[in-house]
Amino acid sequence: MNHPKTLPGRRAVTKTILSTLCSPILAMAAADTWAQTTTYPDKPIKWVVPVSAGGGMDAVTRIVSAGMATALKQPIVVDNRTGAAGTIGTGYVAQSAPDGYTVLTIDNSNFTTAHLIFSKLAYAAPKDLKLVATLVRLPLVLAVPGESPSKSFQDFIQSAKADPGKISYGSPGVGSPLHVGMELLQTRTGTKMQHVPYRGMGNILTDLSTGTIGAALVDFGSAKSFAASGRIKILAVATEKRLAQLPDVPTLDELEVKNVPISLWFALAVPAGTPEAAVTRLAHAAQSALESPDAKSKFETIGAQVFLKTGSEVTAFGREQVAFWESIVKPMAIKLD
Repeated sequence: MNHPKTLPGRRAVTKTILSTLCSPILAMAAADTWAQTTTYPDKPIKWVVPVSAGGGMDAVTRIVSAGMATALKQPIVVDNRTGAAGTIGTGYVAQSAPDGYTVLTIDNSNFTTAHLIFSKLAYAAPKDLKLVATLVRLPLVLAVPGESPSKSFQDFIQSAKADPGKISYGSPGVGSPLHVGMELLQTRTGTKMQHVPYRGMGNILTDLSTGTIGAALVDFGSAKSFAASGRIKILAVATEKRLAQLPDVPTLDELEVKNVPISLWFALAVPAGTPEAAVTRLAHAAQSALESPDAKSKFETIGAQVFLKTGSEVTAFGREQVAFWESIVKPMAIKLD
């Protein structure tokens, strides 16, 4: 005997519909409740920099954090947690409480491609970290020791081709934008060089100036004083146009080295799940810091270019960058564990 199919009662259906419709409203209400019951920030904020002091990321962080501390009316303590191409400090923040009191400076590689290189990462950046705001871009330059016999980019390439593998170059770590950039440069020029990974830009420039390594792709801000004193020579710039500070130094494009889309950007990030009210507060403070005359003056000194995106813009930018850098790094098949 066939029994008629039991249909849910009117009350059950109504309950299901209301639950579906109200879930986003409840989520927004929860965020509003957090904002109303929390005076954020009401204590110091820890800002993790995943590389050593002395490089562009550290300098930018200290400039921005000073301005944000003023805007937020709370101290911001910069904490350099180095190692494994920045993944140690990045992982520390990804696993921190999502309460807005532990933040991070993140760059291209640690947000977009580290998961392709390290199979045992403690985090997956696009999933475990949220971009709050992009901060700056840094122009990159190809540099050699001041005592190098190469007087031009053409001399350098000829030397590299004459003795494949003899010239070594430094980068802040395997898979970093500067490592990927040098690998692309070798592909485009038909050269072969030896990669030497470092923990930070300061150590790279020191060894470059003494001739311990033969080349490096570095950010102009970090390299500026070394170049001014003659300890290193800048042979080319990896920018669309020549830098105003280096009017006589050609771009890679001018040198017929095409399709080397290298740029280094830094962004402020927080653990996923951080309340939107805190994210918004941090984003507003970052904008205030970036727009201050004092910060602009200091950025000019280190060669940094303000590059501000927040809200939906920075979310879309993050997705675009993941797709872009994955398309470059995946074919390189770099694995470190």
